Amino acid sequence: MSCFVPLRAAALRITLLGTLAIALCAAPARAQGPSVARTEHLAPRAAAATAAATAAAIPGATTMSARAVRATVPPVIDGHDDDPAWQVAPPIDDFKQFTPVEDGDPSFRTEVRATYDDRNLYVVVRAFDPHPDSIVSLLSRRDVRTNSDQLKIIIDGYLDRRTAIQLMLNPAGVKRDASIYSDYVEDMSWDGVWDGAAAVDSLGWVAEFRLPFSQLRFNGSTPTFGFGVWRDIARRNERAAWPAFRQSRQGLVSQLGTLEGITGIQRGSRLELLPYTVTKNVTEANADGWRHPQKVTAGVDLKYGVTPNLTLDATVNPDFGQVEVDPAILNLSAFEVRFEERRPFFQEGVGLFKCGGPCEGVFYTRRIGRTPQLRTSELDPSGTTILGATKLTGRLHNGLAVGLVEAMTGREVGVDGQTVEPQTNYLVGRLVKEMRQGRSQLGTMVTATNRNLDDYSANYLRRDAYNLLLQGLHRFGRDRWELMAYSGFNRVSGSEQAIALTQLNSVHFYQRPDHEEHFDSTRTSLGGNVVAASISKIGGAVRWNTYVRRASAGLELNDLGFVPTVNDISVRNEASWQALRPGAFYRRSFSFISTENHWTTGGLPSGTRVTAHSSFELLNSWGVALTYNVNDWGVSHCVACARGGPAVRQGPKQELGLNVSGDPRNVLVPKLAFYGGVGDGGRSYSRGATAGGELRIASRFSMAVEAAYSGINNDQQWIGNYGALLSDTTHFTFAHLDQTTLGITTRLNWTASPRLSLQLYASPFVSTGDFRNWRELGDPRAERYEDRYRPYGGQSNPDGFSYKQFNSNAVLRWEYRPGSTLFLVWQQGRLQSDVSRGAFDFSRDYRDLFRAHPDNTLLVKVSYWLNP
Repeated sequence: MSCFVPLRAAALRITLLGTLAIALCAAPARAQGPSVARTEHLAPRAAAATAAATAAAIPGATTMSARAVRATVPPVIDGHDDDPAWQVAPPIDDFKQFTPVEDGDPSFRTEVRATYDDRNLYVVVRAFDPHPDSIVSLLSRRDVRTNSDQLKIIIDGYLDRRTAIQLMLNPAGVKRDASIYSDYVEDMSWDGVWDGAAAVDSLGWVAEFRLPFSQLRFNGSTPTFGFGVWRDIARRNERAAWPAFRQSRQGLVSQLGTLEGITGIQRGSRLELLPYTVTKNVTEANADGWRHPQKVTAGVDLKYGVTPNLTLDATVNPDFGQVEVDPAILNLSAFEVRFEERRPFFQEGVGLFKCGGPCEGVFYTRRIGRTPQLRTSELDPSGTTILGATKLTGRLHNGLAVGLVEAMTGREVGVDGQTVEPQTNYLVGRLVKEMRQGRSQLGTMVTATNRNLDDYSANYLRRDAYNLLLQGLHRFGRDRWELMAYSGFNRVSGSEQAIALTQLNSVHFYQRPDHEEHFDSTRTSLGGNVVAASISKIGGAVRWNTYVRRASAGLELNDLGFVPTVNDISVRNEASWQALRPGAFYRRSFSFISTENHWTTGGLPSGTRVTAHSSFELLNSWGVALTYNVNDWGVSHCVACARGGPAVRQGPKQELGLNVSGDPRNVLVPKLAFYGGVGDGGRSYSRGATAGGELRIASRFSMAVEAAYSGINNDQQWIGNYGALLSDTTHFTFAHLDQTTLGITTRLNWTASPRLSLQLYASPFVSTGDFRNWRELGDPRAERYEDRYRPYGGQSNPDGFSYKQFNSNAVLRWEYRPGSTLFLVWQQGRLQSDVSRGAFDFSRDYRDLFRAHPDNTLLVKVSYWLNP
């Protein structure tokens, strides 16, 4: 499918603050975070939760039912539909196309049958095709999407019209699965234990699924499931579904039909165990150089059905090693960088803990096991040991969803014997009550962080933090309108020194001379609140949203959350349009225009933004996207640019970005992106490009290469503050930055079978910069740009930088039985920041990078799934 993300500048992996920060964060927020239905090329937003009882109230809505029959002899899962069990099951064949034409007739017929026994649900899908030799069947490792034909079944066990699981097969037998929460958000980290097989024959192709009831959550022994089946025909870029899926209605789970006729079933064993052992050889720095110790660890993951509706997940001595490393980043901004969660325990089943919309940051799982906060040496531990974690999730008979997460991390000690991270306990609780078949919702979330501090760490870290969130959702007007609101309160406490550091950090900057609050060095606690609301039109081709938020200056949610924007009042408006049918030159189209305005709680204008975006999938299946941004028009100020200094007036900045992607059905799929921006009256500017592509030489082998270049000239790059803190003698200094960045990412994939694969990954990254025209703030709110600064440092300039990093790994993955896996992993990393500072030189900088000492890891991990 064609690329619909407007700007790929984020791939350059730099974060800058100042006039051209927009050049690296211009992609709309919808391109980030969890995978939503749009990643499968549905509507770009969602979600009207419409249950069967209310479907008649919505124009065009119907609820279709299918029936499963009990199998006397269960079918053999071999990719063929000739078992006797399939012959007695009634067929389902009323499919409707939804891409590229909503409610259109599909090109080919599809037929579905379902049967069951005491412990398993069986589904077979016959995909008729008059040209079986044209069926696209590509191999990949599990959970990797290729441009293949695909069959997918969707099951809503609770029939709550909000949550579901998806099981997917392509004609090569490659398995993919995912869970869905909030009606449309896909969690691709869910890995169920199920069996499937597929085969191409003279009539088309067949996919068979066997799903143990132990992998589902449902009420009673005679459940009715939400149920749907989707089919992709790759060579036609066509998608069809039973029951009909309508992009104009939004939502996914709420549009499913039902599967009835299931009686007398059991969930099977309530206990699942996944013991594992890991042996690895690592590179570690010490005072004498380098050493390579061999380490062996073992642990177990446990899943236990406390009741038919409540499941306990626990992990003891968990292995949270990541197969895919985080991207290289050079952060020159005042703010922390957010990374995606990659650890399975914290990825799987977290949908309940996501309240949707802008309150997502209340629970940021990567706080658990974080890099030690007091780490000062490369010889100090690079991560925090997680001693254990538990997670209790489920739904009570009254429809109340409950969730509880608790984790304990150990004390980490640096090379100097001091604590770099104390022993910490994390607790998250969540309750959600859904009404009107999911169309109204009330929820609450509480989080607690408690640290066991010693005399040293008590001077730097907060002792505890408590947060409370209240949230509600209501859909009305035939489910075409949505009202959302939430409010949060928090309190953190600690020593006077720790709370003083909290007031001075980049989230609060209480030392700012024009701040609405005053720094108090005697405080031992800090608290704040946030309130937000939005109203949206979510039905039809034309939609809009208005969102308002107020966060007080003392709000501090970052012990277990990620909320860097406080002391802020914001208003955002957006109007969008999506084509429901092909046009004269496109198959699909989506456009929006949005405005965003910010003020401090004292009323100081602190930022504006206008974005216009259009994206098209052309008739030849190429994708084109164009995005235009204007920032800081009118009177606007940057309250963080001086890192605790006074707010600095800003001038308008503009940026234009273009994305082009090739037809994904071809052997070679090119991808190109270009952007450019200008600000500060032409004193600051940026330009960048990303070029790459995907190549599939054969069904078993594929590769992807991407090179990302950026050149940034920022006339307002902060350098440092000098002088006495909290006095009028402080010098807030800036300089002109000339920065060049080049990063290359390469991936090679070889798949021997759907269960055995090899993946190679390599990503060198170099960013260099020179500074000139060192200045300090003069009159930061002056109308004329020249009057805001005055010379500083005489004729000298700050030293430049040269940051280089290389990440690579090779992963052999073998699923030798369902749920049981062997990994053989080799990783190498290189890091260098003290050689050849200043101007960029491609050959020199990359040569220096590969001369840096490598950090090598060789790891073998074996896990074995038990369901006694």
